[in-house]
Amino acid sequence: MKKRIVFLMIGLLATVSAQAQFAKPLKKKSVPQRVFSLGITGSYAANNMVYSIVTKSAILPLFAPTYGLAAEWNTMQQLSVGMDVSYVSRGGNMAFDSEVLTSYSSSTFSRIRYSILLNGIELRIPIAVYFGSGDRLKPYAYIAPRFNVWTDGQLRWEHTYDDASYQSMVFESELTDAMVQPFDLSAEIGVGLCSKVKLGQRPLFIKFELGYGISVMSNFSQSEVNETVAFVGWGDIEHEQLGQRRLQNVEARLTLLMSLQKPVADACDFNQKPSKPK
Repeated sequence: MKKRIVFLMIGLLATVSAQAQFAKPLKKKSVPQRVFSLGITGSYAANNMVYSIVTKSAILPLFAPTYGLAAEWNTMQQLSVGMDVSYVSRGGNMAFDSEVLTSYSSSTFSRIRYSILLNGIELRIPIAVYFGSGDRLKPYAYIAPRFNVWTDGQLRWEHTYDDASYQSMVFESELTDAMVQPFDLSAEIGVGLCSKVKLGQRPLFIKFELGYGISVMSNFSQSEVNETVAFVGWGDIEHEQLGQRRLQNVEARLTLLMSLQKPVADACDFNQKPSKPK
């Protein structure tokens, strides 16, 4: 009987000890959720062209919108990776003024106005690093490789003179692969701010970005490079005087993303349970 009492006491003490050790209810540790979201994106960009050699020109921005679909994995954590597929317009306008000698005693001014408009599909892969510990608002910095395939476009070249005895020349054409590379590879860097609001039982992410992008390759086509004189767009300016032509842009972007994950009690730090129907 005494042995039973001793064993019972030992068992009771072991139970109390175990209960004290695990006094807190067993819960999963709070681990940041890995969120996958889909949505829409759009931007408004100031585009122009950069030449590695030609510098004596006025750069006139080409303003154009972009719009498309967006996806992002791990939104508003420390690191996120996204993918945008958008319809974009790129290009630019340039102006050249020069003095032309008309005779031994007089001269006139010549002006060249040159513009390229490129329309196509852009694949953009932004990789963002978020800062701060806020659960509703976070700043971030990002880098985004971009790949463009041009579907159509237009080129316009106009050469005018102050002297009326010189005939003005205008060249307009739908863009072809012989006039420009059919694709472009570029990189974009920028900063942004992401806010989070609750829409129903799911989080809605609202992202605003300011970014700068530039081509990493020249978009002169091989046909242009092989020409002795680049008449298309340049009149009598030879290609060895041009170097490389790149696209660059500064844009403001707005993206709306909706999480696809099922709502849970602590989804995205809102800590709100769905109200039960009465």
